[in-house]
Amino acid sequence: MSAIDQRLQEAMVSIGAIPVAKVTGRLVKVTGLMLEAVGCRLLTGQRCLVETGSGERIEAQTVGFNHDVAYLMPIRPASGLFSGARVWPVEGESHLSISDDWFGRVLNGLGEPIDGLGELRAGERVSLQAASVNPMQRRPITQSLDVGIRAINSMLTMGKGQRMGLFAGSGVGKSVLLGMITRQTRADVVVVGLIGERGREVKEFIEHALGLKG
Repeated sequence: MSAIDQRLQEAMVSIGAIPVAKVTGRLVKVTGLMLEAVGCRLLTGQRCLVETGSGERIEAQTVGFNHDVAYLMPIRPASGLFSGARVWPVEGESHLSISDDWFGRVLNGLGEPIDGLGELRAGERVSLQAASVNPMQRRPITQSLDVGIRAINSMLTMGKGQRMGLFAGSGVGKSVLLGMITRQTRADVVVVGLIGERGREVKEFIEHALGLKG
């Protein structure tokens, strides 16, 4: 092999080590929680990363577009943004890594632990864009669900797979009743989601309504 052929072969091998350029967009406008970006191809529902003045990257999601302008909504509190900040598209679907470490833990809306009990081990990856179930393939509700409260079991029997609503005024015991149902329901796993609750009520619900057993 000649010296030229050897150098060409080495050059061909080294091509694979060259980092591939990534297309980035630019942030052009911020209005409240609505971000506007141009310069990159973003699909509705696609995630992206937005540069901040401190060098960090804030995750956002594409919620719409107008001609060449893409509208983004940040997933975390957005501060330190500036005009011209770079926007990187993120390929693939959003996933959560769920494992047995989730049992008995308190997580925020992004699946991150906030109870100070350490990180969560990686487990099964579950897509956040799960396909909806065909209504003709749903199983009928034929079995009752024991929630451990005699008044409900006897007079307002709940079924497995059924949706129920609990409506009442403030201070009459909704959280207490929900805590009782959580602790006493006969189920393998019980998930409680506090959607729209004030931050100060989360700890109170966990320590008083749920207690150690909950």
